[in-house]
Amino acid sequence: MKRIQIVQLSDLHLPSQGKKFSFNQRLDPQKKLENCFADVFRLPEKPEMIVLSGDLIHEGTADDYERLREYLFVKQEELKTKINVILGNHDRIGAFYAGFYGLKVKGQEHYYYRQQTSLVDYYFLDSNYQNMEQGFLSADQLTWLNEKLQENTNKPSLLFLHHPVAGTSLETMRFSILQNDQELLKIVQGTNVRGIFSGHIHFATNELLKGVLCSTAESTAYHIDCTDLHDHLVADGSGYNLISFDGQNIGVENRVLLAPQETVMHIAVKQTDYVTADFSDKQVHN
Repeated sequence: MKRIQIVQLSDLHLPSQGKKFSFNQRLDPQKKLENCFADVFRLPEKPEMIVLSGDLIHEGTADDYERLREYLFVKQEELKTKINVILGNHDRIGAFYAGFYGLKVKGQEHYYYRQQTSLVDYYFLDSNYQNMEQGFLSADQLTWLNEKLQENTNKPSLLFLHHPVAGTSLETMRFSILQNDQELLKIVQGTNVRGIFSGHIHFATNELLKGVLCSTAESTAYHIDCTDLHDHLVADGSGYNLISFDGQNIGVENRVLLAPQETVMHIAVKQTDYVTADFSDKQVHN
């Protein structure tokens, strides 16, 4: 298999119309996103795909998502590359369906799907749980994923979701990430899944967990420094991930376009382990 490249842009946090930039950003997140797309356009190889891995609009409306759809259509035409999106905890699924697809949904339905090519199966999951900071994959998604992975065990698969899984590098971020990550890892272990790609935490990590590359992307909008376990620092910053895959080998380049600037906000963190909330499975996918 010839090497393919996939661009992952995450945590855009574009402001809702007329609203201030989220998390005290001083630089326009739309302009930072434009810089990322400009960098993608300059890549010597045309990407196979571009994935926007959640937190597209910061708590936006249907009109916001309609504008985003139109914007992404233009970018897709310019780059001649398919753009896929998934949702994060700051996205609002009803507004997304209404603005992006012109559809009405009842309650909190999930947005997940598979795209197949002749070489790779791509899975796009929805880890948003009732707009909470923490992520959770519903039983219907896990069952669906498990069944689909068994359909073609010879073709490699890549997974995208907003919330990352916990490994050594993220053991102090368990309070914020995918709460049932071990269930996901149990399903993909021993399958054809080569990589799990996420965002949410606003800094880049790469780790091998049970034989699967688990990678998180920097935000296109702002960086969060979580070095101090109980005092996380927010600063304007921007970057994205460039994934390379040849069927056997897989790697990620963390492309930093704007190094973290002056601290604009402090986030107090009381505890760093998994939360004890009842993540009951109440959402349904059609």
